[in-house]
Amino acid sequence: MAIRLRIKLSSIMGKTTVTKALVTTGYETQEPEVLIPRSIAEDLNLLPKLPSGSEVRNYVLADGTVTRLILIPNAVQVWVLENDREVGGIMAHAAVSERADEVLLSDKLVSKLGIVLLDIGEGIWCFRDEVGKMVRRSL
Repeated sequence: MAIRLRIKLSSIMGKTTVTKALVTTGYETQEPEVLIPRSIAEDLNLLPKLPSGSEVRNYVLADGTVTRLILIPNAVQVWVLENDREVGGIMAHAAVSERADEVLLSDKLVSKLGIVLLDIGEGIWCFRDEVGKMVRRSL
């Protein structure tokens, strides 16, 4: 099992969408970043016309292969949506993938959102202020 959360993305272009996102420790970045499929980037009006400052970058994947993604700096705000609370509003870079079929949250974004992974294999997590008080389960 993996940890998937319901999130809200609001773009700098004034569009908002709610979707699922995969939490992974293997997506390491220097700043908060979210990888989104092209279809979501289009829903958020980030494509086809790229905001200024966007660039194509090479990313090295876990298996050592290299892929090219469109990086749009400070493109979205990200919230985690739970039944009892909404956490976030964290500004993140968007990495747009032509091949991805789900949203991925980077390690730095997971940290800024206050997400603590308790048992990845069982899909158990909580927010930082809930450690020892509450557990949450993956979607």
